[in-house]
Amino acid sequence: MAVFTPPFCAREHCLHHEPTTHAPYQAYRPWGFYHTKAFGTVPRYRCTACGKTFSRQTFSLDYYAKRILSYQDIVQRLSSCESLSAIGRALDSSTDTISNRISRAARQALALSSTFSSSLHPDEDLAADGFESFCRSQYFPNNITLLVGASSQYVYAADHVTLRRKGRMTKEQRKKRAKLEVRWKAEPGGIEHSFSRIADETLRVYAQGLRSPLTLWTDEHQSYANALTHSPHHAQLLESGFLRHRVVSSRAARTKGNPLFPVNYVDRELRKDLHEHVRETVCFGRNVNRQMERLSVYLLWHNTIKAHRAREGPRRNVQVASVTSEVDREGYKQLWVWRAWRSITELSDSMRETWERLRRTPLTQKRDYLPQYALM
Repeated sequence: MAVFTPPFCAREHCLHHEPTTHAPYQAYRPWGFYHTKAFGTVPRYRCTACGKTFSRQTFSLDYYAKRILSYQDIVQRLSSCESLSAIGRALDSSTDTISNRISRAARQALALSSTFSSSLHPDEDLAADGFESFCRSQYFPNNITLLVGASSQYVYAADHVTLRRKGRMTKEQRKKRAKLEVRWKAEPGGIEHSFSRIADETLRVYAQGLRSPLTLWTDEHQSYANALTHSPHHAQLLESGFLRHRVVSSRAARTKGNPLFPVNYVDRELRKDLHEHVRETVCFGRNVNRQMERLSVYLLWHNTIKAHRAREGPRRNVQVASVTSEVDREGYKQLWVWRAWRSITELSDSMRETWERLRRTPLTQKRDYLPQYALM
């Protein structure tokens, strides 16, 4: 194993906490070691500036883990429509262990997506629409709004909101919905609020992108237009012509000629690749935060691992979206070795809710447990 050099101090408030390229971190000294069954001898260090002690494992993706599993294998299996139980059986692990590794992988995926956000210079229009599924029960459907590149099918952003069950129901089903809503009720106007956060991501894409004017395609859902007109920034861009909002009927044929094809394509891929979103499946999400963690892992696979087109060579969606090769190599170099740090990772509101497990699962009162190290 190569000699490990601490990249920065592990204490958030230390002046040496954030890594720098011009002056490598040197304000530390060896502070002993300890032995583990999984990782062998682990060296420890002490920061000479703040006195904080830490070890090599503090920076490892397997921090606090007691067993080494292949993250690449788990990501591939999850994105190939295997359930948590199936992955656990294949890797001789419990579903809790698999969920733990997926949570770690999700934070890596969010951090990498954040890195791409600052280096992505797309030259394409955008399409946005909601992907409907459910969590906990079909009485609690949800809408996952996706922002997708028109030519690359790169998913720039995803946001989640739980909805009130709608559609045709029997008299007994309506009574049951009323009883459940006494305990938990969906937020009114959730789709508009969720889309407003997706619309904020279009501003970042416009600022980083090479296309002006930028066209945003959606269906005719009134909440989308309301979210854009209620935002002063979007209203100004729409009025000046730098941003154009175009709508297509949701009943239009879902062919490649449909401007909503990119998001329709991602919808189809989610239905066939993530077991919990397969139609009429017995495998469904029980926890909103973990469901979004699995989606984050899948989007990492979709954006950066899966080929853009099977017949067009090895290019990935992220490469079609114009990410520089230098950032691409750097992002993958140690993705499954060293963990991402929340304190030095810039996240959007939706990504922060996923990372910190801030969403509430219907009918639950307590906030989901999050390990303290995940906030470091």
